Amino acid sequence: MAVNRKTNNFTEKFRELGLGTRRLSTDRFISKNGQFNVVKRGIGLKGFSFYNWLINMSWARFFAFVTLSYILVNLFFGTIYFLIGVEYLTEYNDNSYNEFTHCFFFSTQTLTTVGFGRISPVGPASSFVAAFESMIGVLGFAFATGIMYGRFSKARSKILFSNRILVSPYKEIKGLKFRIANMRDSQLIDMEARLMYSFLQNEGHEQKRRYISLDLEINFINLFPLPWTIVHPIDEKSPIYQKGVLELGKERAEFLIILKGFDDTFNTYVHQIHEYNTDEIVFDADFDPMFDPAAQGETHVHLNKISDFHKVESKKA
Repeated sequence: MAVNRKTNNFTEKFRELGLGTRRLSTDRFISKNGQFNVVKRGIGLKGFSFYNWLINMSWARFFAFVTLSYILVNLFFGTIYFLIGVEYLTEYNDNSYNEFTHCFFFSTQTLTTVGFGRISPVGPASSFVAAFESMIGVLGFAFATGIMYGRFSKARSKILFSNRILVSPYKEIKGLKFRIANMRDSQLIDMEARLMYSFLQNEGHEQKRRYISLDLEINFINLFPLPWTIVHPIDEKSPIYQKGVLELGKERAEFLIILKGFDDTFNTYVHQIHEYNTDEIVFDADFDPMFDPAAQGETHVHLNKISDFHKVESKKA
């Protein structure tokens, strides 16, 4: 839904971005990792997806979860073998392990179906538990393998954003600029960029958040091997024309970026979102070069310089 409103000399095209119009308590709609700053409550476990949780967690947390689960399951079955009695497991030697350790290591062999052959169950009770644990192990590792495949096969973009958005000289006016680069060696093609200007507006006795799509100098490129500086010309048609840091600060202005492109590695489209707030805007500055030619006709891109900028002489907008 879009609503056109006349303001000064330009027409604002308000859009519903899906983040609502009410003023929220959070300072950012989107966190630094590109996720929405929204926590859903009041639905209990109905809205929880175990698969989605495992797929989207970080690799460090994933391996920590797998390791902890492996230890807890073996502790559980080791306790059952211990309660049945260590005498129902063969090859127990008082001089090698204590009783519970003996039961724990038998559980690890059974769960992984390794079965070294030194320890084996004796009697119906321990044999039944060992058979059940073997089934749990086969299903558990099949599930873990599927999750691992899902994590590796999921299409994810890894686009690096400059940590500042600049207001720089642009032709005979000024431009709002930020810079992006592909951190991976994969080829991204048909890259499309959208820039949204979000701000608070007084309507009666309350403030509502509005969104305006900003025109870009270039919003589509076919190939993305080098850094891309995305520019919004701040002309008389721009909703941020002649606005400074004070005006943008009063509006709690935010700039939302939506990127979409085709990744040839995954053979599908990937996307990424990012946000800049007023604390990350630098006026009268421009980016430093971040790539240079090298030997053998190559071009070296220094991604560590993506946020480097220098101050420039102020030019009247």
